[in-house]
Amino acid sequence: MREIGRVIGTERKPSTAYTFQFWARPEENLGIGSIVKVAATVGDHDVTVYGVVVEAQGFNDLESPLHEYLSVGGDAGAEPPTLRHEIRVFQAAVLRREPEEPVGAVPLGRVYAAEDDDVRIALRTEKYAEEYGIVCGVYGPKDAQVPVHLHRDFLLGPESGHLNMTGTSGLAAKTSYILFLLKAIFEHYESGKPGDQNGVAALLFNTKGGDLLYIDREPKETLPKEHLELYERCGIDPTPFKKVVYFAPYDARNWTTLDSIRQHPELEKDNPTWPFAFGLENIIDHFEVLVGRDDLDAKASGYITYLRDEYVQGKGRAIEPGGPVETAKTLGELTTIIRKELQRADESSGTGKFGVHHPLTMRKVLNRLQNLEHRYSGLISRDGVTEGPLVKPLEPGTIYVVDVNELDSDAKDLVFASFVSQLKDKMEQRQLGVDRLIVMVDEMNKYAPTGGGDSHVSRALREISARGRYMGLTLFGAQQFRSRVDKEIVGNAATHAFGHIEAEELAQPGYSYFTPAVKEKLATLPTGDVLIKHPHFAQPIFVRFPLPPCMKGSDGMRDFPAQRGVSAKEALTKQALAMGGNANRVADAIESLGEGETDLMRLLTELRRAAPGADPIAILGTGKKKAFRAEPRPTIEESDPFEKE
Repeated sequence: MREIGRVIGTERKPSTAYTFQFWARPEENLGIGSIVKVAATVGDHDVTVYGVVVEAQGFNDLESPLHEYLSVGGDAGAEPPTLRHEIRVFQAAVLRREPEEPVGAVPLGRVYAAEDDDVRIALRTEKYAEEYGIVCGVYGPKDAQVPVHLHRDFLLGPESGHLNMTGTSGLAAKTSYILFLLKAIFEHYESGKPGDQNGVAALLFNTKGGDLLYIDREPKETLPKEHLELYERCGIDPTPFKKVVYFAPYDARNWTTLDSIRQHPELEKDNPTWPFAFGLENIIDHFEVLVGRDDLDAKASGYITYLRDEYVQGKGRAIEPGGPVETAKTLGELTTIIRKELQRADESSGTGKFGVHHPLTMRKVLNRLQNLEHRYSGLISRDGVTEGPLVKPLEPGTIYVVDVNELDSDAKDLVFASFVSQLKDKMEQRQLGVDRLIVMVDEMNKYAPTGGGDSHVSRALREISARGRYMGLTLFGAQQFRSRVDKEIVGNAATHAFGHIEAEELAQPGYSYFTPAVKEKLATLPTGDVLIKHPHFAQPIFVRFPLPPCMKGSDGMRDFPAQRGVSAKEALTKQALAMGGNANRVADAIESLGEGETDLMRLLTELRRAAPGADPIAILGTGKKKAFRAEPRPTIEESDPFEKE
């Protein structure tokens, strides 16, 4: 054990129970974030205190800068006549003490550089690292790197949960670190422990460019040697994610393709992108998100609830006395029902209403529903069937990437609100297929801003942060400005990570518990370093992590430019081949279908919805016998002029 200095306590700055100062020789390799060990004897007891350096200063015996200037005659290159002694003085925050009681001032003792075992004891990881540890990076110089572990139950729940990541955009901090952490979770998470038999999965929302659209591909350039060594020290295989499933909305201009920059033949052949779309029940359940809370009064909300209970989820009802029972499976069928009710109200004598609903309210809802087809084109299923990752149980060890990069802000709000609501319901009913699901949302300051009102998305995110850990939902939120994120969401996160942060953000009150030196280090933090705050660590700790072992978004967009605008037959061929079909048999089966665009589109939908491992040839062979059910898109022009606003 290498002795490096001694604890000092001055009249002006004595040691306390949680902070202490020590001096060390200038040649010692110490800096902000270094972990040290203090050993002392107090009475008959040995006391050991572990601390992390949070401030550093240098001293010699000069009273004023002028003395130094005069001693060399104003010549900066001259040697001073007297060699002045210099020491380094460091302030450290206490990480742990042994024994833990009584909690008194740190004693004056010898200071040692922390070794591997000391780091584990100081961070309290020695008791859980083997069984419950999730490696989050390494501590120490390159020749003595020590893996640092987070406690699984305090990262993913149920003890506490959630991760919040802050960092300047574009400096390889937020997305890179979360991908590294996901890699560690999938390799170190062990099922079979109490309450965890079905493993863990992740749902990532790709909101910016191609950040998360190529994580199943090898990086364009081999990772540097030092990064490969970091993976070895962490016990992680430096390879791309093995099980990734991509989802994207339909292209509103051409429903044979998906609205994603990942549409490239080579990518689709290896790992096809699957569609997601919202059926009628999703639309009705999230009508408030679709039209905006300000546009949905109590009467309209009541009418929407009536439509859902009677025609969408219920057994239906007859509009005309003795007439057929009406039900709705698609948006077009529901608007037709409303028109029939309006006609019935116009024909009725006396009240001029249909039941208790006023025609003006009914026309308002009809107008909003018709506009949805245009406003959210590509997200609304044409046949009323919901598609996406949540229609089937999730598979453990799988990452599901939902690409919303091409959508506008209103459409993104719908996607977030719908997915989060479905996740919450499925987790409460234990129907998700996994015990733990990580939900990653970037740009949190946009979707849940502080003081930004009570939007549907922010309410859903607050619900996850407050109750998600009990249900197995863990939120990995990332943003550039932590001070602008809803305080309830930030406060419910048990683990926090900080990358490079601009000085303007560090000046906010939320960073006041950092010392000036720690703030300055955060403002100049290099790529690959983060500051971790975790319930098992008494103080935040700087760790180093390697770059993700997968293709960067910018490289993927450049090497695999999106190819869209294919015909229905080309899209059908591509989908069948992606499912493992023989090229010759696929060509023969599709050729026998003829040229009917409607028939080809129906079969393309069936292939996209097929279960994993399904035979595409069998679907193509039997698909012609089924009728295609697709409603024409209603337009504003088809409605009554009175409905236009």
